[in-house]
Amino acid sequence: MKLCFVTPRFPHPTTKGDKLRVYEALKHLSARHDITLVAATDEAVSPADYAAVARYCRRVATVPIHRWQSLTALALRAPVSPLPLQTLFYSSAALQRSIRAVLASERFDVIHASLIRVLPYLWEVDDTPVVVDLVDALARSIALQRRNAPPGIRFLYALEEERVRRYEHAACARFPRLIVCAEADRLALGAPSVSVIRTCVDLDDFPYRREGRDDDVVVMSGNMGYQPNVEAAVWFAKAVWPRVRAARPGARFRVVGTRPARAVTALGGSDGIEVTGAVADVGAELRRATLSVCPLRGGSGMQIKVLESMASGTPIVATSFGNEGIGARDGQEITIADEPSAFAAAALGLLADPERRDRVAAAGRRFSETEFSWDSHAARLEALYAEAIAGHNSGQRGGPSGS
Repeated sequence: MKLCFVTPRFPHPTTKGDKLRVYEALKHLSARHDITLVAATDEAVSPADYAAVARYCRRVATVPIHRWQSLTALALRAPVSPLPLQTLFYSSAALQRSIRAVLASERFDVIHASLIRVLPYLWEVDDTPVVVDLVDALARSIALQRRNAPPGIRFLYALEEERVRRYEHAACARFPRLIVCAEADRLALGAPSVSVIRTCVDLDDFPYRREGRDDDVVVMSGNMGYQPNVEAAVWFAKAVWPRVRAARPGARFRVVGTRPARAVTALGGSDGIEVTGAVADVGAELRRATLSVCPLRGGSGMQIKVLESMASGTPIVATSFGNEGIGARDGQEITIADEPSAFAAAALGLLADPERRDRVAAAGRRFSETEFSWDSHAARLEALYAEAIAGHNSGQRGGPSGS
């Protein structure tokens, strides 16, 4: 197939979330398909990152989107447009021209669109099937974030939640093939056009190791500027960690991840808590730790940090929400706890029992190997592309306008 990927952010190979899904799709589809990538860039792309992506594409078109342009577009269009604010933020005449030029230059079998942010550029495309990877039900995620947002800005979350909800429903009607990464997100969208293709983990990047671990080190990883991660880190540090330290005074809690918010940074420096910020290798941090935690209580999609811990052989304690979309078995591949006392007890039980940690670690690695390979992800995409082509050739079309 000839595939055209359109994404609002360049898919750096070392990133997570939507960019990781794009990168791994390019990597695992490139051996069998001809791929063109059109990507907006809201930050500088290093030559190494560009080369890592370009090796999987016949053609790469990047379009810089500058913050001042995005804020200007948002200010001018938000009062008169019903589109989500984040979609307006990515409004770019240059990106529109680039997408049009690429689509006019050759015929593609399928256009793969990543996130609702690029859908205005593709809404009127009618001669090529468009498969949309929403990744998650974004309105659901915003609703959960709104509950924990500062009171003064909750109205902005409410405004965006309603705009996103309307746009997601319109997208589900317009495009016959859409994707999310978890069953809960599919149910939230409530449309038969939505399929679940789970985000996976690169087992080579997170090799399994049991030896050489530090004693009594608990780690939490992720983007520490992402509000659900911020809330989770603060909740764990204040509601759970004192109970752990009371029983094991030498225990350390390492918060590992990029862009730590002020509330996260403020946790460091006392009570055995360290906030590292960005690190060169998250996998190495996981392989040094005794235990990993995923205390998330809101957000959407899948928590890839859980899979990365399992792949690395690091036993993990997570909330029920953290296991959502993954489906690991409590007491076997994962330990589930939702209340502070139960979470602390689960962590302490694993810290005190090396043999149990080894059993859980081995089971978690097997689970990640059998259930979450990127090869299976790519195969699911190929099947969905084939369905989209067949539906398009039979005259299947979408619904209302998205403007």
